[in-house]
Amino acid sequence: MEVVWVALVAFAALVGLIVVVAGGVVLFIRMRAREPINLDLRFLLRLYLLVVIVAGLLVFTQGASNLLLAGFAAIGDNQFSYSPVYIFLPGDNAPRPSPSPLELKDRAELTDSEREDLSVLLAEREQSRTQLEAERRRLGLERARDEGLIEGISFLVIGLIIWGSHFAGRRWLENEEERDSLLSRVYLTLVTITFGVITIVFLPQAVFQTLSYVLLDPLDQFNRGLQPGGKLALSITTLPIWIIYLWEAIRAIRRNPSEAGQPGGG
Repeated sequence: MEVVWVALVAFAALVGLIVVVAGGVVLFIRMRAREPINLDLRFLLRLYLLVVIVAGLLVFTQGASNLLLAGFAAIGDNQFSYSPVYIFLPGDNAPRPSPSPLELKDRAELTDSEREDLSVLLAEREQSRTQLEAERRRLGLERARDEGLIEGISFLVIGLIIWGSHFAGRRWLENEEERDSLLSRVYLTLVTITFGVITIVFLPQAVFQTLSYVLLDPLDQFNRGLQPGGKLALSITTLPIWIIYLWEAIRAIRRNPSEAGQPGGG
């Protein structure tokens, strides 16, 4: 899920770059024209609202993705969605068994009966170790699921509050002209790009890994290294947001075709 935070940092950096470049151009033009330089607090407030709306939306996305991940685990199994957290077991404190006389004896000197007894002894130890690791993995997966569920609820609620409050603030502040302004269209386009890239990158991987998990035999009894639930949950969460913002961006540009670019400009 680190991709959500990478997307947030990338979006903030892109917005900051655009603001710095645009501000520098405006400042240069006004200084050359010897015009007074006034700080437009309304514009800055609108910019703040748009940036925090995106931040809240990304937090909400991570929360919804984590809850969807827990849902996959409930429908299927925990290892579809999670990597196990390391759990310390009481058996870890148990002293290591002393080598048996058969283990200390040279293998070439063992009789057939002793070799058979040694094989049984080693098999029992391997079985005990495997059972211990299986129990550790089971408890670790349950712990990862519980932590993911708590994180999902927390992020979902907090993201919804941040997004909802700032979205309402934007609706209350902006007039009809400002909602169709260049700033609003740039905002719609950047959000569309952000969620579009996440979806396009992760959805094919999620489908491939999910089909591999379901159709192919596991590499080992624990099916280590293959948890397709994370990418699948993130893709499913970002897909509708991408489609909604893409639709809104197209509508905004169609309402202002003269500012979308010159005919034939691509």
